[in-house]
Amino acid sequence: MALTVRPALAAALMTALALTPALAQPCSQSEPPRLTGADGGLEGGVSISVGRLADLIWVPLSINGQPVPGDAGLSLTVTFDGKVSGTTGCNRFTGSALMDAGVLTLDLLAITEMACVEPERMEREAAYLKALGEVRGFIVAPDGLWLTREDGTLAMCLW
Repeated sequence: MALTVRPALAAALMTALALTPALAQPCSQSEPPRLTGADGGLEGGVSISVGRLADLIWVPLSINGQPVPGDAGLSLTVTFDGKVSGTTGCNRFTGSALMDAGVLTLDLLAITEMACVEPERMEREAAYLKALGEVRGFIVAPDGLWLTREDGTLAMCLW
């Protein structure tokens, strides 16, 4: 028995899949998504709203274009009132952030000072903290949170 799908239903299903973050392939692009449309529109689920960034636990998947292993233990949380916390795989950090539409700047972070036995974890921690210090903007899309530098280059992508 053949299954017949109506064109309108197929289009609706494809749109729903494209806009459902749980089904999107995280951080699949090498550059942050761009806002499009005459009014800087938010087509395709792309947003610069602080509400889409805040109060979630984000896990870095790439830092400076380099993939992060799934078991690295890195995380980042920014609350709506600007409190920042997270883990580096070796240590924990806390601090504050200045946020506005598409703008994110982290103030100096307080970091615990525990050493990791594995040198690659310490190197990853250093790269993560350096990239966090360079963040000046963000874009949230169905495939991740993109943190950018002042020049627009990608510091990291998180999921």
